[in-house]
Amino acid sequence: MGKAKLKARGEREFVIPYARGKLSTRSGEYEFYYPKGVRWGCKKCGACCRDASHRPRTVLLLPTDVKRLEEAGKKEFKVEVEGKEPFVAEMRKVGGACIYLTREGCHVYQDRAMLCRMYPFWVEREGRSLEVRVDTRCSGLGHGGELKEEFYRDLLIHALELRGED
Repeated sequence: MGKAKLKARGEREFVIPYARGKLSTRSGEYEFYYPKGVRWGCKKCGACCRDASHRPRTVLLLPTDVKRLEEAGKKEFKVEVEGKEPFVAEMRKVGGACIYLTREGCHVYQDRAMLCRMYPFWVEREGRSLEVRVDTRCSGLGHGGELKEEFYRDLLIHALELRGED
């Protein structure tokens, strides 16, 4: 795919190379595109768990997210939403932050929502083509190791499984 403008959720837009991969699942073949040469490592700063100064953050929940949190004994964590399929709810916030964000970090880390597991990445889909995008405001970008095709493939497989599209 060569160089493509990385569509960012922020003020920083820049040009980076994209690479193409193939993904096989039970439901068929996908072609996917991912940012090549990106270095990232979570700094556990919690910024993605609270509203930013320029916009509120919303964590939408899939039915599998709701089930997992409920099975973990969590209650009153969701606000129902309509018209945002396949999502059925959003995570409740208090004072602009996720109700499970504490000084020690995420209180439900092992059971967190798919969108939390994927951040700062998200997927845009057009038919059998998937494109991984990245929020360039994440302070973990530029830290950690360079992400390889396998990282993005695993991310996509996990997202498709949670959405029931594997």
